Amino acid sequence: MPREYKWVLLVFFLIVGPGPIVFILNKYTVALLPGISLALYIYLLRNEIRSASFDAVLKNKGFYVWTFRALRAGLIVHLVCAVIFKPLPNLPDTLIQSYVIMPFYTIVVAPIVEEVAYRKIIFGFLSEKYNFWVGASVSSALFSLGHFSPDRLVTYFLVGMLFCHYYKKSGSIGTTIFAHSALNFISLVMLTVKS
Repeated sequence: MPREYKWVLLVFFLIVGPGPIVFILNKYTVALLPGISLALYIYLLRNEIRSASFDAVLKNKGFYVWTFRALRAGLIVHLVCAVIFKPLPNLPDTLIQSYVIMPFYTIVVAPIVEEVAYRKIIFGFLSEKYNFWVGASVSSALFSLGHFSPDRLVTYFLVGMLFCHYYKKSGSIGTTIFAHSALNFISLVMLTVKS
C-alpha cells in the first residue's frame, strides 16, 4: 500500500472516521474537522489527483450508467431495510439537525472521504491482496460500523458491498462518490420532510 494511502487512512480514522472525534463532538470539531480532513486528502493525494483525467471520466457514458446503477441499488437496499428494520435516527441524522454546515458535509465531503477510504484504499488493497469478497466484506463492515447505527448495520453493509461491486465494474471511484452523494442528498430530503 502506498505511503500516501496509509496517511489518508490515519487522517480518516482520527479525524472523521469512527475514531476519537466521536468523543469530542462540539460546534468546533463538527464545523472544522471534515473540511480539514478533505484538505489533507487533497494534499496527500495531490500527485494522483494531478495525473487523473477528469475530462475523460466525465465524457465516458459508462461512468453515468454505473453511477445510476449504484444509486438505484443503494436506494433499493435503503428502502427494503427501512421497511424491515424501521431504523431510529442515528448520529449523522442528529448532527444534521443540530449543525447548519452538516448538510454540505453530508452531500459533498462525506462521500469523498468515505469512498476514498473504504472503497479505493481499503477495498482496493484487500481485494488485490486476497480477493473481491474479502476486500468487499472488510471494507463494508468498517463502513457499516463507522456510521454508529445498530439499526442500520445491515443497510450500510449491503450498500458497501454494492458500492465495492460498482467501483470494481466501473473502474472509477467517481462512480461511488456520486452515487453516495446522491443517496445522502435523498436521505437529507427525506429527513427534512419527516421533520
